[in-house]
Amino acid sequence: MENRNAKTFVKIVEAGSFTKAAELLGYSQAAVTAQIKSMEKELGVPLFDRIGKRVYLTHEGKTFLPYALNMLRAEEEAVNSIGHDGPLTGSLSICAPSSYADHVLPGIVLKYSELHPGVFISVRTSDYVDDAARRLARGEIDFLVRLDEENSDPDFLTFASKPEPLIFVTYPGNPLLKKEGLSISEAVSDQFITSTREIGYSAILEKKLFRMGIDLEPVMDIGSVEAIIRILRGGYGVALLPEYVAADYIDNDELIKVQVKDHGLSMNSYYLCSKDRWINPVMSEFIRIVTLNEKH
Repeated sequence: MENRNAKTFVKIVEAGSFTKAAELLGYSQAAVTAQIKSMEKELGVPLFDRIGKRVYLTHEGKTFLPYALNMLRAEEEAVNSIGHDGPLTGSLSICAPSSYADHVLPGIVLKYSELHPGVFISVRTSDYVDDAARRLARGEIDFLVRLDEENSDPDFLTFASKPEPLIFVTYPGNPLLKKEGLSISEAVSDQFITSTREIGYSAILEKKLFRMGIDLEPVMDIGSVEAIIRILRGGYGVALLPEYVAADYIDNDELIKVQVKDHGLSMNSYYLCSKDRWINPVMSEFIRIVTLNEKH
């Protein structure tokens, strides 16, 4: 069986349609259909059920998928074992929460682009976990960045998990800063601003307060972290933010870290990719760069 056909099979699984797979591979739809028919004839079983515009794996297709992935991995290992001096080409797509995409990903993307200018990189932002996870499962994106208390995505492969401290910040001169031994309930009681409360670190805060029997009643609920920072810099409010967002503003004395005793709030950033797809050389190199970045 040709590895080219196995690659086409895997790409159809990722894309969910023959048409989309053909576009991604640069083949005609007729060529993709012919390759799958050839595979089905060789294996003696149907690999896909076609329902409307989408295709779904048959039982036999699901059984064959791990073997197809192994074939592609073996091909990649063989190429790597004898060296691959040519430049990487292709595309890479990443989806991340807006705060991470704005403050952390640019450095990683810049490093990747410097090393591999022939790879087209697409970064999308989404703070809505379920929607982004569905896009990853459908093969519409290569990688997804999550911000959460712990890895809660057993259906995906994860790598480069890193603790991301959460801190309370406010504007210089806020009378709250004069209080010693500030409790978490006091920190959120006056002028408190949340980012969209169904997502990320705001959800972590709300769960913490719920366990403490405290209702979170912010004065503002804003979907843009950059907008929250502008409001804080304008002399109003208190917010809980990832340290990577606020660090530069704190260093420049534009924002002040609020010392809240034993707030016990933490989260991790980590990357996800699908278990049911071939990790091609472009993706492998991204994993390598991200992993090295998280170690420094």
